[in-house]
Amino acid sequence: MTATSPAPLQIPATGLWAQSTLIGGRVLKHFVRSPMMLLATFGFPLLQLFMLLAAFKIIVHDTLGQSYVLRLAPLIILVTAFSAIGSSAIAFWVDIRSGVFNRLRAMPINALSVLVGRMLGDLVRILGIAVLVALIALAPGFRFRQGVAATVGFFVLVVLFGLMCTSLSVVAALSAPYPPVIMQWVQLPTLALTMLSSGYMPRDAFPSAIRPVVAANPVSTAVEALVGLSHGGPLLVPVLATVAWTVGVSVLCAFVTVRKFRGFVAG
Repeated sequence: MTATSPAPLQIPATGLWAQSTLIGGRVLKHFVRSPMMLLATFGFPLLQLFMLLAAFKIIVHDTLGQSYVLRLAPLIILVTAFSAIGSSAIAFWVDIRSGVFNRLRAMPINALSVLVGRMLGDLVRILGIAVLVALIALAPGFRFRQGVAATVGFFVLVVLFGLMCTSLSVVAALSAPYPPVIMQWVQLPTLALTMLSSGYMPRDAFPSAIRPVVAANPVSTAVEALVGLSHGGPLLVPVLATVAWTVGVSVLCAFVTVRKFRGFVAG
């Protein structure tokens, strides 16, 4: 994937939040202007949604007695967050190893705003795409049936999952020696977690030997929580498990990020 030319940087605002917001806006502009990133984080998951519905919705309905889109749509929303890890990490890798970061360090701004702005822009992108995917999924039958509070909780959980994904992308960008390594680190684990989740099919449809793995999978807990918040079903355990996974991984990534980012700021 080739990186586009960085946008001109003008950051007159003062304060960490104001500076981070401006840098986050630059991240969003870069995303909107990149057809490859749009395709990777939005086009492919939507294509997957409608292809899987066309191929398996009758089989799943006949064997499990439920509409497939009620489970598949939340999974596709999570897949959009997962698919953004690689592209976001590569974009950040280029920024912090190019003249963009050197120019920012020469400005009277908080260096932390570069990091916070990157994560803020990615979170807004993930939430925006989640809302758009949910709206498109209304056409084949996806619905929010649990009220306004549950609908808000649905997207709050998506943001938490997105925070975990953006934290992983930052760690990958700070750790990888060159961009192709990032995709090697990201593609296989995210594919395995997605395939071994209860998004494509309920946990009970898996062989009994791997059901504990499927149940503990963070994608499975997030899917079950999102299904419960949108259509109905168990909530307490999947929501708590999702919060534990997302917050735990994000905190761990934060420690690694602070340690590595200090080296870039000092270097």
